[in-house]
Amino acid sequence: MPLEIRLINDSEYRAAIDFYNNTRNLTGPAKKVMRGSDEFCWEFLNGPNRKAVYACAWNIEDGKEPVLIGTQCMIIHRIITTDGKMILAAKGEDTLIEINALRKFKKTDILKELNTLLTDECRNNGVEYLWGFNRLPATYRRLGYKIPFKSFNTVLVLNPVKTYQYLLILRSDHTAWGKLKIATLSGLAYVCSLKRIFIQTRKKGFHVNSEINDNTRLFQRAAYPDRLFFLVQDQEYLRWRIGDNPYPVKYKFFQLLDRNNTVKAQIICSLNNDVAYIEQTLFAKDLKRKSVNFLLKSMVKSLKNELIFLVRYTGTRNNTLNISEMDLLRNMGFVLTGSGEWFTFKSLSDNSVITPDSIYLSHMYKQGRT
Repeated sequence: MPLEIRLINDSEYRAAIDFYNNTRNLTGPAKKVMRGSDEFCWEFLNGPNRKAVYACAWNIEDGKEPVLIGTQCMIIHRIITTDGKMILAAKGEDTLIEINALRKFKKTDILKELNTLLTDECRNNGVEYLWGFNRLPATYRRLGYKIPFKSFNTVLVLNPVKTYQYLLILRSDHTAWGKLKIATLSGLAYVCSLKRIFIQTRKKGFHVNSEINDNTRLFQRAAYPDRLFFLVQDQEYLRWRIGDNPYPVKYKFFQLLDRNNTVKAQIICSLNNDVAYIEQTLFAKDLKRKSVNFLLKSMVKSLKNELIFLVRYTGTRNNTLNISEMDLLRNMGFVLTGSGEWFTFKSLSDNSVITPDSIYLSHMYKQGRT
């Protein structure tokens, strides 16, 4: 019963799609969002930079078709610094190992071998660091990753009744006490959201539009003078990530421009099943707080008009820009609901100047499936 670990061939994409849809992963059941050929090609083959580096583990038995038992891949991104330097990074995706295979091949560390293959391939492609989010910190420490911090989940409740019904579906605790806790939290979060009504705003000298614009320069204006690193979100990337996205997710852009039509602030939201997700916010450093509040309140008003009942946001506190983003949203009435996933980081270059604290993180790094 030999185990073969190698990069995927073009003829094996269908097997990878079926494996993703049918396999229980290391931390939970099979995915709720199913993937077809269009979704697979969009995510791993047609990205704005290059094809993803995709590795597979196969169970090879004489006289039988090889059986896929594990996958892991790296999606290569371009990262830019506030001073304009461009580097390559890779984000881990599709880490799936069939549970029975772990027992069958217990003498082989399948995940480690997949990751070693991907690490070598990424290094050969000029990638300087690997990163991702996961719920298995001990496992990734064993693979040589740093696990410096966790993300945080927050929500803005716009309709407490619908939020209660939504959370009830997500939670497995349907006891009377569990329902009471969810109802209480939904109600308290809604009360907290009302503080936005009393926040002062100022629009004078600015106008709002909903265009999809390259935001690299805005990031540099938002992060200066700190030397931070940012996912390149040029027109090509935004067209792939948003315009070509085959999943049933709608996106809205909220931008604040000055008299010279310079973008001074931008908020990107995704909408799915009457729930919104703040993907990213950027505000130029010289923008006054009241002007920031104006755009945030305009966003909330627009989402409420579209019958959105809950706005979600996942943030970190690893640098000044991410801390500022979280503080602005909490001031607007977002409430903390708990910690999220661990951030994983591995440098592949002896000369790399990137540290986990220097990376501006947002939900735009995710693949936008939901």
